[in-house]
Amino acid sequence: MKQEKVETQRLCLRPLKMSDYKKWYYTCVNRLPAQNRWDAQRRLPRQCTKESFLKLVASHRKLAKTDDSYWYAIFLKSSGDFIGYIDFDIFVRGSHQFSNFGYQIFNLYWGKGYGQEAAAAGLLIGFNQLKLHRLEAAINLDNKKSIRLVKAIGMRREGIKKRYWYEFGEWVDHLVYVANPEDLGLK
Repeated sequence: MKQEKVETQRLCLRPLKMSDYKKWYYTCVNRLPAQNRWDAQRRLPRQCTKESFLKLVASHRKLAKTDDSYWYAIFLKSSGDFIGYIDFDIFVRGSHQFSNFGYQIFNLYWGKGYGQEAAAAGLLIGFNQLKLHRLEAAINLDNKKSIRLVKAIGMRREGIKKRYWYEFGEWVDHLVYVANPEDLGLK
């Protein structure tokens, strides 16, 4: 699938390009200390080499080419700042057409509604560009902000998957929220 740039009122979502290195570097090394266990850790400058960035971009391109995963970087239209990601991990194509849908806004940019704006655009990307029929967001039971976000963009709670995701050294239960094109009035 071809990943195309999508713009919202304040954001631009697109795959990372080689020319994004400086923006990526700035965001990686200038994050605030982690605010919770889901927050991405600040990186040391020596961890943010151009070589590591180029490997990241190549990895994202390879995953998209094999239809395994799609990553869209989120940029502010006003400044060009790199503020986060949305991603789609393809679970099944064929007769199911569904993926896990993830989102992350880096902590320097929290509290401004960017997550909701990016995730709402992500639903449209998943259905229109990636031709998916089901997007699933798996959320830790105690991640209140993420639960509020998916509710705000119209995803509906489907249930709890027991011991669904391996993280923090153990198998963890997750709430599952879903969306289909019909939920957004598409098709």
